[in-house]
Amino acid sequence: MHHRIVSTVVTIIVALFVVAAVLFAIVAESVAPLSHAIAAPDNPHPAAAETEPCLDCHTTELRSIPTTHRHFSLSTCGWCHRPSELVHVPHSIAMGDSRCPLCHGEPARDFGMPTSHLRYESGECLLCHPGNPDKDTEIPPPAGLSKSPAASIPHVLDGVFEDCSYCHHVIARSTLPENHRDFAVGTCRDCHEDGAGE
Repeated sequence: MHHRIVSTVVTIIVALFVVAAVLFAIVAESVAPLSHAIAAPDNPHPAAAETEPCLDCHTTELRSIPTTHRHFSLSTCGWCHRPSELVHVPHSIAMGDSRCPLCHGEPARDFGMPTSHLRYESGECLLCHPGNPDKDTEIPPPAGLSKSPAASIPHVLDGVFEDCSYCHHVIARSTLPENHRDFAVGTCRDCHEDGAGE
């Protein structure tokens, strides 16, 4: 009789364990990203010591990872998110990355950073975008300009027309484009050639 009770209890425990395992498998499959369902986005960061601790930036509190990822361990990130190719800085970075936003801070500008990068602080750019040693001495091109050639200046450059800012202001209905507002007075002719002559 005693043996029968022990056998029944063991059977119940085993049955509960099997049910729990099946339920766990069902929940895990519904929560985990399935390789055959949706392709996971590539990891845009280089494989470097500075970017290994994914959870420094990617948390459910910051809404930078899906809530379905909250129980995954750090070591599993690479199972679904493959590293993507590095984007190197194609010019000198002697001035450091704290000044990158001066040219790349507005996504709408040419060479502007993606909107997804706006949450990062200046000074973090080189963590993911190392300099290209082959282009270490190149001066960066002006950012914020159209990639098409700049128009020629359609008037003489003497008298009142000598100072471009006299007529060209960054205000409503101005003839100066919004994306030129950070350029210093006196740099206009770096891009705009004399058209009418002086």
